[in-house]
Amino acid sequence: MSKSEQLEELYREYKKEFEGKEIVTGDGNVDADILLIGEAPGKDEVRLAKPFVGMAGKNLSEFLELLGVKREGIYITNAIKYRLSTINPQTGRAVNRPASKEEIDRNREYLLREIEIISPRYIVTLGNVPLKSVTHDYGISIGSVHGEMKAVSISGREYFLFPLYHPASIIYNRKLKSVYIDDIKKLRESICV
Repeated sequence: MSKSEQLEELYREYKKEFEGKEIVTGDGNVDADILLIGEAPGKDEVRLAKPFVGMAGKNLSEFLELLGVKREGIYITNAIKYRLSTINPQTGRAVNRPASKEEIDRNREYLLREIEIISPRYIVTLGNVPLKSVTHDYGISIGSVHGEMKAVSISGREYFLFPLYHPASIIYNRKLKSVYIDDIKKLRESICV
């Protein structure tokens, strides 16, 4: 069975388990060396059924340009493949919310299987949720490990893990921009060696 067929089967299972939710599956080159993992889709991603579009997608485009890779050359997914939202009491609109430990745990098996299928050389986690999901360490924080390449074992196979702040975090905290750019440069040096 090809990687694409395996992913289709995995996503069918996922949609069955999370029936009723608006699912946004992974997207990109199934033979990529780099797998980018975000937290969960937002409203734009759900509307277009594609990860990392809208404002976060603009930041991702800048990230890819700095890294020197094209979106078509990588695979992009989320740790949780449906929107996590709550209703804002002031506006009555749905707004994104953080994932709970239970949600990370419930989605983790699917993410690990997705990683096994793609079988990338590098896993780049964007934010705390995918970092915690991949490492299965709930004490870990992106603030303490961002920009550091480390080995991680998943189902007996070694991968290079490179945690980064989520591109959306720059929207809310402009001070992170220079740290984020420095981290991307470190990643570029690591993958070009």
